[in-house]
Amino acid sequence: MIIADATVLITLINIDEFRLLKLFVDHIIIPKEVYAEASQQVTAQKFLDAEIASGFLSVESYQNVTMFNEIHYILDKGESASITLAVEKGLPFIIDEKKGRKFAQMQGVEIIGLVGIIRFLYLEKQLDETEVLMIIEKLNRSDFRISQKLLGFILAP
Repeated sequence: MIIADATVLITLINIDEFRLLKLFVDHIIIPKEVYAEASQQVTAQKFLDAEIASGFLSVESYQNVTMFNEIHYILDKGESASITLAVEKGLPFIIDEKKGRKFAQMQGVEIIGLVGIIRFLYLEKQLDETEVLMIIEKLNRSDFRISQKLLGFILAP
């Protein structure tokens, strides 16, 4: 079980690679703020609703409003709600934005990004090199960029 920020959901839905999350974990929790952000497009909303109906994804609310407000002073709603929920539940968090990653780590939250997930799946032999290269190509055609250095990190033994 893991908490996810909107960016990874949006990115993987847009490049038709949401399966990566299903290979990585058995269940994802998102706060309602992330659902609202990630479901702005009708197709994404339908996709997320189907994942909620299947039980793979669930939407939950954080309880600590004070913590949320303190974090929201620095980060956006989705990141703030996700970090608050991750702290409350003691769960790791999927996030790629640098500022949010740093803040989550300062709160003691274990983090992983999309590059880390791809590397994990590659090392666990759930993705082969051809699949990784295809995913990286799709990511680079989207708003997500992976440098040659990061590609080398993903494929390193």
